[in-house]
This record gives sequence, structure tokens and C-alpha cells, in this order.
Amino acid sequence: MMLPTVAVTGATGFIGRRIVRALVDFGYGVRALARRAPVGEAAEQMKSVSWVVGSLDDRDALTALVKNTVAVVHCAGAVKALNRDAFLAVNRAGTRLLAEITAAAPVPPRFILISSLAAREPHLSAYAASKRGGEQAVRAFQSILPAVILRPPVVYGPGDLETLQVFKLAAKGIVLAPMVEGARASLVHVDDVAAAVMAALGLDDVPTGPIEFDDGTPGAHSWAEIAAAAGAALGTNPRVIAVPAPILYLAGAAASLSAYLTRRPQVLSWGKVPELLHPDWVASRSNFPGYKPLWNLEKGFSDAISWYTSRGLLTS
Repeated sequence: MMLPTVAVTGATGFIGRRIVRALVDFGYGVRALARRAPVGEAAEQMKSVSWVVGSLDDRDALTALVKNTVAVVHCAGAVKALNRDAFLAVNRAGTRLLAEITAAAPVPPRFILISSLAAREPHLSAYAASKRGGEQAVRAFQSILPAVILRPPVVYGPGDLETLQVFKLAAKGIVLAPMVEGARASLVHVDDVAAAVMAALGLDDVPTGPIEFDDGTPGAHSWAEIAAAAGAALGTNPRVIAVPAPILYLAGAAASLSAYLTRRPQVLSWGKVPELLHPDWVASRSNFPGYKPLWNLEKGFSDAISWYTSRGLLTS
């Protein structure tokens, strides 16, 4: 029997697709927001989803999206943009409008925001500041809106074309890492992010603060450990090459200039470098009933690499 309907934004993205699949597999009805409904193979894979065509600045579309739902999973967001205002327009203003409309429902549904661990350090970048702004926008309605804010760290897995570049280098025997003493970072497989959403749906009590989570590895990972896990999955023995801060800033400046000239934003930018140089991206241990990560780094990297190679995106 079909369970009630859950609304999802960002459903056609890397993380959103996995969240939708988890919801459908569990038996929920899914209504998703998209600028255009999927066609072809993508439509076939999501044929059980009903679509609302619109964007995060479209009040009518958002109203139709959340109507008669038991939960709203807000996964849409900008991970790259041409400037700070563009980040804020999506990650703060778009989130605020969706939260406002959801809070105005006769019985406001549970609101699950997929934020980012970067929101913990909003001073580091425009992206981090915009994600913190999105969290603050949701908290503005906390008296009437039952909201759960999730802060995943770096997310990887099948379908992610950003971390593909790391695996391509690892296949050639190198991994580039920021030259930061003692740096450690949490990671999480995309299916565990979907599992976190399912756990958030089942929480009896709404937490008062953001929930940070990762793959469950105590102390997270060093770059040497990340390189070793990638090498084990690829059958290589990559060497970590530490990149000094001036070189990172030079690469960031070049990427920002290219984005300005082409009007095509990139994840790497001048403003992103402070995030890369931050030494502590270890998720704190939050009380998160129902969340049990299933993917450690070795198993997760093997899964991602299998997906890449099956599609001809990676050869070892």
C-alpha cells in the first residue's frame, strides 16, 4: 500500500536521485520539483514520481509541490556559482521561500534540509555562508515548522562527476591534496545520505540543532588514507602530492577567471580555496537514532569506481 507523499527538490541531481529511489523503495509517494520533467531513460527510471515544473523562486510551483505532503526533503542547491549573490539566491533565498510556504500549510509537514558540513564555517567561502544562510532561513520558522537540518560532509558515489577527477588521478598513480598539517575530513557514500534522510523521517523528536554525520569512521580520514582506499579499489598505489597554498590560490584564480569569461561556474574557485585549506572537516558525533552507515571508504570507493568504469568514464 502506498504511503503518504513526500516532496523532494533537487530530485534529478546526484544526491536527489538516490533519495527519491530510497523513498520509492520504502513505499512513499514522491512529488518532485524540476525545471523540466525528465525524458527518455531518466524518465523511465523515475516513472513512479509525479513532477511539478518550476524552480526555487516560483511560489506557485512550490505551493503545488508541498500541498498535502507529510514531508519536504530540500535537496536542491548550488555547489558552484559565479559569485556570492548567485550562491545566496539559491541556497538562502530559495530555501527561505520553500520553508515559508511549507510552514504556511494547515499542518506543516516535516522539513528536511540537506545542508552541508561547510555551513559550520560560514566565514570560509561564499558557498559555506550560503549554506549557513539556508539553515538560518529554516530556523526562522522553527516555532511552527518541524525541521531537521542534515549536514553531510563530502558526498561521493555512483553518479558523482566531481570526485571522478580524484579517481582519474589515482588511476594514474597520484592524488593531489592541499598542503595542510594534520588535515582530516569526513566522507559519506550517497546511499548513506539517502539512509540519513529516511532516518530523519522516522525521528520521534525534531532535534534543536543541525545533525552532522558521515561514514562512521572514528576521526574521519587523512589524505593518505583516502589515497590508499582509492588505490586499493583501482589496483594502484597512488602517491599523495601536497599542493602549497599559493599554488591552490593560483589554480583558483585561473578557474575563477575562466568561469567569468565563459559564464560557466566551476567548483574550484578563488573563494573555494580557504575551504580546501581548512584542516578540520571531521563530522561531530551527533545523536541520530536510526542512522547506521553501511559504506566504509574501501567498499564505497569500489562501488563508485565500478559505476564509472561501467560507463567508460574511468579506466585503471
